[in-house]
Amino acid sequence: MMNSIKNILLIMVLIIGFNCQRSPNYVLSKNIPPIDSERPIKILSAFFGLDNALPKTSLGISLKAPGSDGMPVVFSHELDPNTLDATDFQIRTQKDQVYGVEVVTLKPASEAFELRTVLLIGDYGNAPENEPKEVEIIGDLLARSGQNFKGQKITVTPLDRGPFLSYAEYFKLDNDYPYVADGRGCDCPKNKTTTVVRTVWAGGVRAINGEELGEKALQNFSIILRNGKDTMTIYPFQIADVGDNDNNIDLCIKEVGIPLSVNVKANTAIDPRDDANEFTTIEVVSRW
Repeated sequence: MMNSIKNILLIMVLIIGFNCQRSPNYVLSKNIPPIDSERPIKILSAFFGLDNALPKTSLGISLKAPGSDGMPVVFSHELDPNTLDATDFQIRTQKDQVYGVEVVTLKPASEAFELRTVLLIGDYGNAPENEPKEVEIIGDLLARSGQNFKGQKITVTPLDRGPFLSYAEYFKLDNDYPYVADGRGCDCPKNKTTTVVRTVWAGGVRAINGEELGEKALQNFSIILRNGKDTMTIYPFQIADVGDNDNNIDLCIKEVGIPLSVNVKANTAIDPRDDANEFTTIEVVSRW
């Protein structure tokens, strides 16, 4: 009798897991930034993050995920989730072997305004003798603003390289913003924050000690800010949007001005393989 109950529970878990894969796993923002229609679209990074090593916790993404390769791909624009499919992607290895993709997902970077990172799950060769070297978009994968990424290619970042900044934007916490006050992935404090600089890394990151990025890392992030004719170097007073295991990290600033670029010192963050970042810098663009 007990074994029968266990078998029934196991079947229920598998069914729930399967259904979760088919349900929407993203949050669409109400508005698409109009400027996205003017900016050229491109793939920003493809990061060979894990080789046959996605953890058991990835079972919540797909039954095929644990023990597979994981490769986050970051795009310049938010994607239209309804056009995202595993058949959109093709991977070529160092030995010119061509692989398809088993599973694609926007998780864990699936909140509003985060839908620019796709996690590719499958088998893409093995490091170091036959790592993936190129990702190509072979299907009609659209940005939310309508542009098509089909035909674009990018060189894959090798497994042993640490994380780096792929994209950064700034925005205000206005009344239309889908604000999260507390809990996992919570936003900068409204009453203290003038501007948010969102950094999007090539892959998920934690602090160098394996914990969440926080107060100890603040001085490792610097932002070049323009106020009128003057430019200055400032530092965030808080790091937000942490604890949700994705590659989006928000920097909360109180100074008034336009963020121009963000810099991160070496050995500030590690990826899921514990590879540390080198010095990384990137231009900051306006969301709107």
